[in-house]
Amino acid sequence: MSEERAVYRIQADRPPLAGALEPVFQSVAAAPTGEAGRVLALFAFSLVEGEAFDLSQIERLPEAAQALCLALFEYCLTVGLTEDERRAACAAFAPFVAMHAPGARH
Repeated sequence: MSEERAVYRIQADRPPLAGALEPVFQSVAAAPTGEAGRVLALFAFSLVEGEAFDLSQIERLPEAAQALCLALFEYCLTVGLTEDERRAACAAFAPFVAMHAPGARH
């Protein structure tokens, strides 16, 4: 299955993500191959997986994308995620992260 079809399937077959994750997902899905989409997907995935992320990448984003990152960070910090919500977010963002892995084609 092509990456584009896999991403469409993820979008079509899933319930909305928790809180601030959904607007981030919609932004990434709207422009998955752009720089903002790449950074947003990696940030969201890293945040819910507890992985390291270079926050300086966010500084280079447009203001709207920076606001999404801040809202997501605040949501995770203040509200938190259940394990089911975390797994759903990982599954939703994984195809986008894979698109930007070294050697991936889009």
